[in-house]
Amino acid sequence: MKALYVYNLYPKLYKNINDWIAALDHIQNMGFNSIYINPIHYPGFSGSLYSVREYYRLNEMMFLPEYGTPEEQVKLFISKAKEKGIDVFMDLVVNHTAIDSPLTKEHKEWYFLENGEVKRPGAWENGQFVEWGDLAQFNLEGSSERDSLWKYLQDMCEYFIAMGFSGFRCDAAYQIPNVFWNHLIANLKAKYPQVVFLAETLGCTPVQIEALSNSGFDYIFNSSKWWNFNDSWCLEQYEMSRKFAASISFPSGHDTDRLYIECNKNICHFLQRIYFSALFSKGFMITTGLEYAFTKRINTVETKPEDWENTGMDFSENIRRVLEVKKAFLPLHEESPITIVDQSNWQNVFCFCKDWSDQKVLIIINKSIDSTQHIYLENIEAVLNRGNIKDYSPEERLDGNIVKLDIDLKPGEIKIFGSADDYGKA
Repeated sequence: MKALYVYNLYPKLYKNINDWIAALDHIQNMGFNSIYINPIHYPGFSGSLYSVREYYRLNEMMFLPEYGTPEEQVKLFISKAKEKGIDVFMDLVVNHTAIDSPLTKEHKEWYFLENGEVKRPGAWENGQFVEWGDLAQFNLEGSSERDSLWKYLQDMCEYFIAMGFSGFRCDAAYQIPNVFWNHLIANLKAKYPQVVFLAETLGCTPVQIEALSNSGFDYIFNSSKWWNFNDSWCLEQYEMSRKFAASISFPSGHDTDRLYIECNKNICHFLQRIYFSALFSKGFMITTGLEYAFTKRINTVETKPEDWENTGMDFSENIRRVLEVKKAFLPLHEESPITIVDQSNWQNVFCFCKDWSDQKVLIIINKSIDSTQHIYLENIEAVLNRGNIKDYSPEERLDGNIVKLDIDLKPGEIKIFGSADDYGKA
């Protein structure tokens, strides 16, 4: 399966689907081969994209009546994307619907009930149960009408596959019974072998991730965004999960703070997190606006086209460069094993190798975002077991063949070393 470089096109930041189409050249030029769009269904009373009122009715606010039906416009967008070698994935929300969905009246038995009425889900926050007033949760495992519910959801997926979608980013995948995923994914892949399933695992524990291992997902989203380059958990999770599914790294998402804000507007830190996410795992994803250092957090209800920011910054070329290197080296676009490389300044510099087949790539990260740090490696050829080593870093590069490394790293700097014999032979 190909490595997915995903651009999360957040639809409410665009005026309409014409803007989606206009963005395709930009997305392609950065090096992305996939687009994931947040829910485009007709929403419930809250207006949240993740509160789906009607699955088979699309959100008219995203489309233009003069250009045909919303379905026709989606098909056009997908066809334009595929002309540029870009697959399009749909956000699949099957954990719940809007509380005002007609399904809560027509098929009440599909939902969790309390005193005979549809129960509103919620979560515990600071010792108190907070009810989500705009949602109704499907009882996917225990419903007395489970078979009809599962058939409805499978038919809905097939409808959107027929529209041209290449697969689904499955919202809150770990909160949904594995027995349902086993059924849905197996049945759809039997009919559509090419369809791809991405499991959203934000906030997922290692136990929950492991529970998804037999569900048939092609990709999960890893938690490298929160790693400090020191604690062991990230590499342990990566090693555990890579054996059953590839993973996608992301420096920020539609439901996190903007990366530029998280990095306190420190560009060294900002680029460090982007480059690291691009190099860590097989897949990589950014969300609309990251390349322009947007600062406003996305809100599934309130975000609107007027929230598009004119920051005066553009890091599209930085992203293009790192993805160009990622595509050129086999270990960087596989879920390849990671090996820590020992060196004397380990407290401040993290060195690791990714290897796949007979290729190896060395990645060096200055953990400090405020100070230069020294790195010394006596023999890079011995580390990589290869000759003709070159510097393929996304920023400044060392010239010539490199055997010994004895340099100062700029704050937050990331260096990439590999054999020129392997470059472009992925």
